[in-house]
Amino acid sequence: MRAVSSLLLSLALSPACDAQTPVTAQYENVHGAAVYSNGYLLSLDSPEYTQVTVYGRDAKPAFSAPERMGDSHVSWAVDSDGVVAGAYWAHHLMEGHIDLLDRTGIVTRTISTGSYIPLQVVFAPDHTIWTAGNIALNDGSRDFNVLHHYARTGEELGQALSWYQVGGDRKHPVVQPALGSQLLYIANDRIGWNAGWLRPGRRPPTWIEISFSGILLGKYDLETTDGLSLWPAAMTASGNVYTRIAKFRSAARFAVLDRSKGVWQKVVGDPPGALIGSEGDNLVFFDPYGARPTLRLATSASLRLEDAQQ
Repeated sequence: MRAVSSLLLSLALSPACDAQTPVTAQYENVHGAAVYSNGYLLSLDSPEYTQVTVYGRDAKPAFSAPERMGDSHVSWAVDSDGVVAGAYWAHHLMEGHIDLLDRTGIVTRTISTGSYIPLQVVFAPDHTIWTAGNIALNDGSRDFNVLHHYARTGEELGQALSWYQVGGDRKHPVVQPALGSQLLYIANDRIGWNAGWLRPGRRPPTWIEISFSGILLGKYDLETTDGLSLWPAAMTASGNVYTRIAKFRSAARFAVLDRSKGVWQKVVGDPPGALIGSEGDNLVFFDPYGARPTLRLATSASLRLEDAQQ
């Protein structure tokens, strides 16, 4: 079985062919939802969501982590060196924490976040941790910062993105989890957050971008110009954001953000499978069907604007 790390080397050495034919790796025994994180595949056993399985860069299972009694794991991420972060919510205490696990699944550190419940977690390029979450039992009477920043040593480095600042509903100050999916993303110069439930009962939801220093860079409605709903699926290292089109009416299954115009443009040329993340500026597609589930890496340049294609 060809290792994913070898595939990335092939991508680096063969720029002429990777725009034409996606490089692939095959996995075994992948069941449920899949998310790609820094070269590692995370699979959750949907619809039960009782454990996550982490697949290494060799495309083989590294370990599985079960849900712990009294806690809910709500988000997982893997750093580029294989360290795994799991965000947990202890319901009986109404407190949150982040577990750091090594490559064998052993918990090496637990970061307590107190009444702040981290519901989404992602690693930054500098190996620090960003989370999106809310405050337990907050009835809307007080504002809170959605994003918290932590060192892997457990130190809290800062907070950003006021809930009221981005238009959150004061009657329902809740940042939602999304089991088996990813809502928080990192590029080289910004954080992207899919605030899918920012405005309850109102459509469309919102994509929000923030600098690492906490400056709000932009807010974009998650819908195409012809009114189709979108769901963010990947953010490349250079900051390109790709979304799934909920109900596509043409060949386009995905759209890319055009910040200069503030719109999402439909793209075509994608390989089979679901878009589950990115590796640098390459997009990662996962096809669970067939004899073996297959992961494909394709350059973002291989996806072309639908209008240009026509």
